[in-house]
Amino acid sequence: MVAAVPYRASTWVPLLWVVGAILASFLASSGPIQWMDNGMFLADAAQGQYFSQTLTPLDHPLYVFVTTALFAGFGPYVLSLMNSLLLIPLAWAIFRLAKGAGATNAQALLAIAAAVLCHCVFWVSTKAEVYLLHTLLITLAYMVQLHDKQRLGVMPSLFLIGVLTGLAAAIHQLTFIVLFPLYVQLLWQHKARLLITLPAFALGFSVALPGILNELHSGMNLIDIGHRYLIGIPDKTAEQSWQGSLFRFDDMWHEKNSVALLLLSLIGPQLVGLLLFPKSPALRLLWWAAMMNFIFAVSYNVTDRFTFFLPGAVLLSIIGIIQLQNLLPRKAAGLVTASPLAAPITLLAVFAVYASGTIQLPVHKETLPFRDDIHYFMVPYLTDRSAEEFVQSYELSAPEGALIIADWTPNGALRSAQVSGLLKGRTFELCEEVQDIDSYINGPGAYLARTSYCDMIGERFALETLPVGYELRAK
Repeated sequence: MVAAVPYRASTWVPLLWVVGAILASFLASSGPIQWMDNGMFLADAAQGQYFSQTLTPLDHPLYVFVTTALFAGFGPYVLSLMNSLLLIPLAWAIFRLAKGAGATNAQALLAIAAAVLCHCVFWVSTKAEVYLLHTLLITLAYMVQLHDKQRLGVMPSLFLIGVLTGLAAAIHQLTFIVLFPLYVQLLWQHKARLLITLPAFALGFSVALPGILNELHSGMNLIDIGHRYLIGIPDKTAEQSWQGSLFRFDDMWHEKNSVALLLLSLIGPQLVGLLLFPKSPALRLLWWAAMMNFIFAVSYNVTDRFTFFLPGAVLLSIIGIIQLQNLLPRKAAGLVTASPLAAPITLLAVFAVYASGTIQLPVHKETLPFRDDIHYFMVPYLTDRSAEEFVQSYELSAPEGALIIADWTPNGALRSAQVSGLLKGRTFELCEEVQDIDSYINGPGAYLARTSYCDMIGERFALETLPVGYELRAK
């Protein structure tokens, strides 16, 4: 009986971290009104269109289907909590994957806590975003390989991995990078039997079929459709091509702020997992997948590159906890148990010093009303409702029938607010697309959310400054 007490304690403390981390995500949710892409995902789900009509890098067919169904069934508030809810099945998948990689029950629970509290995972869990559902499917694919293959049998497990790959690919193209090491191993182990994953992939990817058929009907061939879905349209200089952003190691220093945001996800056991090459074959498989994900994400020349690192962060959480336990002496077991808290404690402490005015941290040169960029990006553990405050200001200043012109980031807040029942009767237009402004100026009014990215509007009209944004007047 005496020997059982420390065992139970070593299990219950990590379980407490897991429950607390998931609950914290619900409490920190940004709600049904969100900025930029996150707000647009919420607004698009309200359109009732379950299937993407095209297949471009920004379509995410499976995510569109799931979010549209969730909005239809439960409304915008539950949809805004979808990623927090997904942490529950993700926790189950991490536990089983960690066990398959050789972890004890306590280590598997600590890996869940480390993954959930990791900066990028927690940030995405509080927003409407595609990456958490994608990470769940990636984790399940590795789980089948390391934990359930013997129980299921070779052919059923290969088929299931193929289906999961198709489902993940119907959300994001990152699938082909993170699952590449898995398929190398499967090819080595099973040779021609791996071909069963092809029809399985087609089954998982079938949610994208309406978009593919529409593209074929418009005159595109399958090669062009696949090329565009993977890396954008063929012209590297065009706006909708991402080829020029791939593997831009040369531009990492210039974009050091966004690189630093990604590196926040290595605070804690994830850094140990990345730096120490594991001896176990199972952990080596996960390490190669995480390393490929890291190399892609850190060199992908976009501002939110940290959101592309979720699968790698989850895998490094598992590797890091196991490696940390092996690295530290038994007397330091408390450090391993506390390691999942490293990220939130560090980031909250830095934010407290920043908020006191003691240090300055880099922020985006184009500010948004009510939003503190350091709070918003660096400390997702604290609730950010700045988009909601922004919208409430327009509830007071822009009457029904008015036109509100905005760039992409505030436009996401405005559109997601409208599907939540706010800003009824207002019309929203992007700065580069708006046309008939004069009729609104002579009627219910026209408003500009901010001059950033909208210089062409500010030059054409007189701007009357409001508490938030501007009212447009004829010159």
